[in-house]
Amino acid sequence: MMTFIHEYFQHLSNFGKTAIILNILFFILSGVIFKYIVKPTDDELKNTKRIRWLRFLNFLLLMIYVIDALVYGHTNNNKWLLQLSQSGLVLLISYLFIQFSHAWALQHYGKDKTIDGEAISSRTYKSEMMHIIIIAVTIIASILLLVNIWHVTSWLQATGVLGGLLVILFATKDAWAIDSIHGLIMLYNHDLEPGVVCRIPELDILAVTRKISLTQTTFRDLVHKHKIIIPNARLRGSKIEVLNRSGQTSWNDYIEYKIGYDTPSKQVEDFFEKVWELASEKSQALNLDKKPKISLIETGDHAIVWRIHYHLDNIYQLKSARFCINRVAFDLQEEFNLSLATPLTHQSVEQSFTSEEADDETLNENTQKAKEEVVNKEFI
Repeated sequence: MMTFIHEYFQHLSNFGKTAIILNILFFILSGVIFKYIVKPTDDELKNTKRIRWLRFLNFLLLMIYVIDALVYGHTNNNKWLLQLSQSGLVLLISYLFIQFSHAWALQHYGKDKTIDGEAISSRTYKSEMMHIIIIAVTIIASILLLVNIWHVTSWLQATGVLGGLLVILFATKDAWAIDSIHGLIMLYNHDLEPGVVCRIPELDILAVTRKISLTQTTFRDLVHKHKIIIPNARLRGSKIEVLNRSGQTSWNDYIEYKIGYDTPSKQVEDFFEKVWELASEKSQALNLDKKPKISLIETGDHAIVWRIHYHLDNIYQLKSARFCINRVAFDLQEEFNLSLATPLTHQSVEQSFTSEEADDETLNENTQKAKEEVVNKEFI
C-alpha cells in the first residue's frame, strides 16, 4: 500500500503534489488559522463552523486525488480530475484570502471596543468598504482563473458568463442590496455603534448594540441577555432612541412614584434619601456620593407624582439598578409610614345612587304628610 502511494505521488505533477500538501496542511492547521491567524470576529459557534467548512473543502479536494489513484492509477486519462482539482484549489485559496483580508481590514480600519467588560473588534465604514472591494476583486480573479482552467474563454463574450452573473445579481438584489446599503449608511453615520445602548419602541427592544454587518445588526437584550438580530432595512425604518455614545458608560435615569396628598414633602424626601443609600450599597451601578434629585412632577386627582433622578455609572446595568431601587422603596414603606399605591379617593357610584334614592323617599313621605294635613284642615 505504501509503495502504491509513493509511486502515485511521484507520478503526480508539481501542481498535484503542491495541492495535496496544501490540503493536508490546511486540514490540520484550520483550527490554528481561525483562532490565532485570522482573528475571530464572531461568536465561538460561528468560528467553529468556519473551521468545519474549511476542513470539508479540504476533504473534498483530497478525495479527488483518491479517486484518481483508485480509478486511473498511473494513466493519463484523468484530465478532468486535474481540472476539477485546480478549480477546487482556486476556490479554497479564494475563500481563505477573503477571510485573511477581512481580518486585515478589521485590524487596520476597525475599532477595538470594550462592551460591559468584554473586548471586541467592531466594524467601521472603511473596513466594510475595503472588504467589499477585496471580495469583488477576488471573485473576478477567481472567475478568470476558472475560465482558463476549463478553457472556456468564449464565455467571456458580452452575452456569456458575465452577462449571466449580472442577471443573477439583479434578480437577487432585494435579498442583499437594500440591507447592505442601509448597513453602510449606519456605519458611515456613527450613530449606532457596538457598545451603544438603544431603545426601539416599535420593536419593543432595549438592548446593547453588538455588531453591525452589511445585512443585519445584532443586539443583546439588557434584561434577558439573549441575542436579537434585525435586518438593516427594517432597523433604519424604525425610531431608534440612542441612550449613550460609544465608549460612554454613564447615563441619567429616573423613576416615578405616586404618593398620597397626606404625606408631607419632607417625609417623601427623607424616604428617597434612605432608598438611595440602601440601593447604592446593593448595586454597583449606583454611586452614593452622587445624590439623586427629587422633583414633584404632577399634582394629580388622586396622588402626587414624585420623580427621583439619579446617575448611573454603568448603563449596561440600567434595568438591574431600576429593579434594585424599586425593591428598596417597597421595603421601606412601613418604616416611613407611607404607601406607594395610588390612593382611592373616589366614592362608589352604587352607594351614591342608594343615598340619593333614600333621600328622595324621605322627601316624598314628608310632602305627602303635609298635603294630608292641609286637606284635613280645609275639611274641618
